[in-house]
Amino acid sequence: MGGSTSRLKRWMSSGDGEVAGMQGNERAVKRLATPFVYCRRGSMYRDEDGDVAHEFYEEVPPLRRGVKATMRQILTNLTPQGDVRLPFPCLHTDFPIVLYQDSQDDPRVTQR
Repeated sequence: MGGSTSRLKRWMSSGDGEVAGMQGNERAVKRLATPFVYCRRGSMYRDEDGDVAHEFYEEVPPLRRGVKATMRQILTNLTPQGDVRLPFPCLHTDFPIVLYQDSQDDPRVTQR
């Protein structure tokens, strides 16, 4: 999915919750996380006019008469869009949880 984690998860996993049980040089760190992703990194760019798009082009006038104009891609003065808020939270692909469905509620399973 390529999404980034939410700011809440980054704040929760910043390392503030250390556990008191230490064995030798090892330190156990309790990390809390949420399975939800609330924002993702935007794939578009913003130009100097404030327009947002994946690619920007400009028309190049022909040097000779009778030749069609061409388009040239603009690669300078573009800034990445940044984080984009998702319309609804999604599940993070790397979060270790198991999703299951109860077979009794499944209408496809025949009861004997």
